[in-house]
Amino acid sequence: MTDSLLAGLAQQFGGDTIGQLAGLVGADQESTGRAVAAALPLLLGTVANQAETPEATNSLFGVLNNDHDGSILDNLGSMLGGGYASRAMGSDGARILGHVFGNNQGAVEQSVARSSGVDASLIAKLLPMLAPIVMGYIGRKLQGDGLDAGGLGSVLGGERTQMRQQDSGLGSILDAITGGGGSDQGGGGLMDIAGDILSGPAGKSILGQILGGGR
Repeated sequence: MTDSLLAGLAQQFGGDTIGQLAGLVGADQESTGRAVAAALPLLLGTVANQAETPEATNSLFGVLNNDHDGSILDNLGSMLGGGYASRAMGSDGARILGHVFGNNQGAVEQSVARSSGVDASLIAKLLPMLAPIVMGYIGRKLQGDGLDAGGLGSVLGGERTQMRQQDSGLGSILDAITGGGGSDQGGGGLMDIAGDILSGPAGKSILGQILGGGR
């Protein structure tokens, strides 16, 4: 997965980023790393899954151009340092999650919690901090490579294909999220198929990068 968007995204969590996130959500560093590793494939994969039509890709392209140029990646230390910046980041993330996961957000939180061993109440604090980072990373890719909407669609389409080929279980979970099969109560749909994300190839690779120092 060395050339994938997911692997590049995981590299953004070097230095003290995991430690800062742990402080913000109230978990230890190793547990937070596991939660991040479980959440990133779901966040990035769902965004990629939702950009399957030209209309959806054009909409995402506009959002990235207007609101997510990747500059957040240059200021993660201050953004995660607490205070107003962290609160603003979390508010932005909550809006992103509403668009990305919709009514499935509760089920996604439960899935990440079950996979990582971190309480779902802490996952609910973590995901809004991760969402702007994911969008910022895609936005930086867009800007750095000079992509138009068609190019963005091709990149995300390649990521979808790679995720499915390397981890069919993750592909099924992503289909359940974008297909509306989840449940805020954690029953049926998404929760019926959401196994241990970290036991799959995608989760193992990202966990190794985040906790194994392979950045």
